[in-house]
Amino acid sequence: MADFETFLKEKTEEMLDKMGLPSKVTLKPTEDRVLIELEPQDEEDTSLLIGYHGQTLNALQTILRSATFKDFKEAPSILVETGGYRKEREEELTRRALEAADKARFLLKEVSFPAMSSYERRTIHMTLAQEKGVRTESRGEGRERHTV
Repeated sequence: MADFETFLKEKTEEMLDKMGLPSKVTLKPTEDRVLIELEPQDEEDTSLLIGYHGQTLNALQTILRSATFKDFKEAPSILVETGGYRKEREEELTRRALEAADKARFLLKEVSFPAMSSYERRTIHMTLAQEKGVRTESRGEGRERHTV
């Protein structure tokens, strides 16, 4: 795991430098994933790292996954975070999921969410897994995949 973490940290720092967004990179391994926390040298760069609806963070995460998969086939999942964006997004999705569950039970109809990343869909599924009278599934393909 140490080789993987060293590779991951160096690759992340290299990419951020090339993007003109030098940042402090901290890795926090857990059982099933490695959280990469980014702290830009210039605090104003946080919004650039996040991007529109987290697109820059997601792109960085995808590139890092691809780069590590080449050399580390059994590597754990990677999650890139900066400025508390993912945590806030997860809290928002949890709140929206519970509201949608209440609405679905009241109206006895399906409630759809817009297309979102696999991580965000998983948050919805995990939030509602214990809710009685509600079930979830993902539908669609590629960028149009969404949760119902």
